[in-house]
Amino acid sequence: MTDFTDRHPPSLKSPSRGFFINFFQFLALFIFFFTLSLTIVMFPTLLTRVSYLLGLQEKPSLTASLPFVADRTPSELEKLLVAERVIPQDDRIIIPQISVDAPVIYSQSSDNAALMEDLKKGVIHYPGTAYPGQKGNVFITGHSSYYWWSGGKYNRIFANLDKLENGDLVYLYRNGEEYIYQVYDSFVVKPQQVEILATTAEPTLTLMTCTPLGTNLRRLVVRAQLISLPSGSEAQKGFERIPQILPLQ
Repeated sequence: MTDFTDRHPPSLKSPSRGFFINFFQFLALFIFFFTLSLTIVMFPTLLTRVSYLLGLQEKPSLTASLPFVADRTPSELEKLLVAERVIPQDDRIIIPQISVDAPVIYSQSSDNAALMEDLKKGVIHYPGTAYPGQKGNVFITGHSSYYWWSGGKYNRIFANLDKLENGDLVYLYRNGEEYIYQVYDSFVVKPQQVEILATTAEPTLTLMTCTPLGTNLRRLVVRAQLISLPSGSEAQKGFERIPQILPLQ
């Protein structure tokens, strides 16, 4: 009698099938740990974004009495501004629409290491560009996301810069005077496109940050035009030079 108890059917698993199974298992693990690591690194930035989208972001006290958007003429806008409100005496930028309220650091060096150090203290005014109220290009840049363990309170101050729309207002304060700009354009450029720092015929504010969030692959640029000057101010010359590559945010 023939004994069939020790016989087993041949394996249906081919070497190529085993390779693909192992590959997809490895890929799934890689994606899981990559996503987990990215979430840990970007958690504060993601929280800022979600808070904005859900309307949970706290409005800084200085923005409480400021109009968010100018869909009126400058004269009508002036009537909306609260005359009794306190004008900040430090150099500052306020963008009520995206809850930005931060110091403006007037950097003295275009060295990237020095700029990165200044970005820990607020947003930075790029050296050699125009000052608020002047004819020319006021160039201000800030982080959209950065390592939360690097220090500084402003690592994600421009995380919602892409949410600005035409008509939104930006308030700049310098030497106790207020300058109001109105957003009119936004676009994305490569780091090598330094022409965005060039002087302009009209008083212009340029805001820049890295995009997409968590990368420095591109630069998001928001342009705004000056619509309100403090009484007695005078336009001056600005802008001396431009760098070879846009600074990292």
